[in-house]
Amino acid sequence: MVIFSVSVILMKLHLQRDVSAGDVRFLVFDESGNEKYRAVSVKTKVTKNLNLSVLDRSGNVSAKIRRLPLVGANAFVLKVGKSHITFVTLFTKNGIFSYFYGNNWHINGSIAEKNFTIIDVDKTVILSHRKHSEYCTLEIFDPDNELYCIAASICANLINTVEKPAVKAAKI
Repeated sequence: MVIFSVSVILMKLHLQRDVSAGDVRFLVFDESGNEKYRAVSVKTKVTKNLNLSVLDRSGNVSAKIRRLPLVGANAFVLKVGKSHITFVTLFTKNGIFSYFYGNNWHINGSIAEKNFTIIDVDKTVILSHRKHSEYCTLEIFDPDNELYCIAASICANLINTVEKPAVKAAKI
């Protein structure tokens, strides 16, 4: 007997970079085109680094993204409620390698091209991220990790691979 596991898309969202003046950096829309979340810049008192807060429709903070300064890498702490995970991208001559710390997720695909899948250790698909010309499509298979998927997608889109051949992090 052969048993197949079928993943069902529970949520399809669209992530779009907001280039207008102001603190909004990314907008997240549902399939109907309604805004679900917005990622806004937040300045901290301790450092001059800009961090992001993901706000829901009511303006409540749903998640926080904090960039850690590391040479040759990008490290982001993704905080939802009282728990957090760390997402790290390393730049090498062989490409970009990405790791999650605090869970068992892995990246399949290309972070540089913004076409990747996040899978769990048991090979369950958590997120499918696809880049289009104006936006990215996020297909989320695990509703419990919706905010982590959105935050990880925002971090992946902060990596600027278009302007110059050398990969660099985009300024938040």
